[in-house]
Amino acid sequence: MKSVSIADRAVNGQIGGQLVEAGLIDELALARALAVQEEEGGLLGRILILQGAVSRWQLFTILSEQWAAPIVNLNETPPDIHLLAELRAETLINQGWVPLSRSGDDAVVATSVPPTQELLGTMRSILGVRNISLRTTTDWDVDQAVERACRRLLLYQASDLHADEHESESARLGLKRWQKSMPLAAVIVMIIAIFASPVWALSFLLGLANIVFLANISFKVLAGIRANVVRNQNLKWEYEVLVARKSEGLPLQEPVIADIDLPLYTILLPVYNESNIIQKLLANLGDLDYPTSKLEILLLMEENDTGTIEAARAIGPPENVRFIIIPEGAPQTKPRACNYGLSFARGEFVVIYDAEDKPDPGQLRDSVAAFRRDAYEREHRNANQKKLVCVQSALNYFNADFNVLTRMFAIEYSYWFDSMLPGLDQSNLPIPLGGTSNHFEAQSLRELGAWDPYNVTEDADLGLRVSAHGYRVSVIDSTTWEEAASKLRMWIRQRTRWIKGYIMTSAVNSRHPIQTFKNNGVYGTLSLIVLIMGTPLTFMLYPLVLGFTVITYVGVQFIGLHLPEWLIVAGTFNMIVSNAVMIGASMMTSWRRYGWRVAIFALLLPAYWVLHSLAAYRAAYQIVFDPHKWEKTPHGVSGEYVSAHAGTR
Repeated sequence: MKSVSIADRAVNGQIGGQLVEAGLIDELALARALAVQEEEGGLLGRILILQGAVSRWQLFTILSEQWAAPIVNLNETPPDIHLLAELRAETLINQGWVPLSRSGDDAVVATSVPPTQELLGTMRSILGVRNISLRTTTDWDVDQAVERACRRLLLYQASDLHADEHESESARLGLKRWQKSMPLAAVIVMIIAIFASPVWALSFLLGLANIVFLANISFKVLAGIRANVVRNQNLKWEYEVLVARKSEGLPLQEPVIADIDLPLYTILLPVYNESNIIQKLLANLGDLDYPTSKLEILLLMEENDTGTIEAARAIGPPENVRFIIIPEGAPQTKPRACNYGLSFARGEFVVIYDAEDKPDPGQLRDSVAAFRRDAYEREHRNANQKKLVCVQSALNYFNADFNVLTRMFAIEYSYWFDSMLPGLDQSNLPIPLGGTSNHFEAQSLRELGAWDPYNVTEDADLGLRVSAHGYRVSVIDSTTWEEAASKLRMWIRQRTRWIKGYIMTSAVNSRHPIQTFKNNGVYGTLSLIVLIMGTPLTFMLYPLVLGFTVITYVGVQFIGLHLPEWLIVAGTFNMIVSNAVMIGASMMTSWRRYGWRVAIFALLLPAYWVLHSLAAYRAAYQIVFDPHKWEKTPHGVSGEYVSAHAGTR
């Protein structure tokens, strides 16, 4: 049964008229709500609540008369906890009802949706009874009752269900013993080799470092080139389409999806220690161009984060914002919070935004259009096309020119999201998702097991899992603006977490190499090796590549270390050319988005990558001794600072 959140599928004239007759609204308020409904669709009762014309309890009181089912407050008359615990929490939440009691062939049920014959049949089947006695309650009462009764089950689903059912896909067990032993063994062998034969050992080590560095840089550059080639082809194609449409007297642009045809959309907002920016976050989401009556915002807050909870309550957010309090438990991570919130999501699509995010106003519409386009193409053009289950918007920084560090971060993100990921998309390769602005088809996300709460880069992990299960991720031309870490300590901690997650994702996907190869194919496996595994390894070996000439000079001048001439030439050439190519590519991409005042700092990338190396070694330590530690990035550090280029392309 399709999920609903306000029990208002009754005839609009009836409920509207009853509200007017009861003196709860006047004719003008009803007319305004009906006008919005005619334009946007959605449920009349929800629109009236969002407009502040009627309270939730008043609406359901009228509905209880219409349904001949007395209204009940589930806080005062709670349902049988043991009975609720026998049922699936998601089923009750999505269908909008809870059983209050059951005795023999009789059951008393509180519903927040119209009691149709179909729904009554579903209730009888699930509860195993013949007779149903109905009560009316609000949709929020249903959620709270289910949360209280199914708390332990919801926590288990958020934390350990996926790991128990699909252990090979979970990071819960961390690295296998052999995965920990192999790097240690390699280091020991290399140390012994250096003492036994310094020239041979250093030649091998420096050669390996250069190969890894070259492979990683080449992969990223080629993906960026691919994106630019396809972008130019698309521009040419779009121009030809415009010419053709104009010649045939058609509108130059295809009509956008009408408000009335848009689906219910759920936004998950995991926040922790964000009392300073919670008001700004809700204001940013208020700028989204999407019908409010079809927008469900779930604010996910940890139970022990009383500061954020109190700040959120003090704001008095709109009626489409619901507070979901995540009970204490381990691991206390963002993906665990998102999994918990997903159980309460009623939208056809669901997206994650971080606390400081400011998405482009049309981003949700762009996402819906991408999913609808994919469904059309699979039905009418290519039945073998992989189903689209997630779209990723570009991420970049509204405080890009705050200081040198934020400029470097912005340059890096511009290349990653504006060039490399579109290139992976065009090449049909797995896409490691960003930590925010991932738009999912909700049902497919649940079938995939949602996020791994034990992986600190749950986004990259899920992107690869989508591909391994035969689905695909795509990118959309929309940007979410974030706050770049503006202090070095913040940056190191954040980057440590990201690199540690890449190491963990690599470990999870290499537990069963043959199966990984079967799931991903040749090119997908190559992407996993070069990008996901190669990125942390490149950062750890980068000091050797950068210091190649220094090592050579010191060795020759002071200890008589003579490395092969070909290795010196190849290594120096690789260091200079690879750095130059990456600098040039990053500069061009960031210039398009930010202009030269930011792009010129791409010249500092070789030094910036040294910071990555520090974070990579820190991540390597944590992956062994503290693999699930979540080092949270604080937000609001740069205050109200906004770059002049934020919000533009």
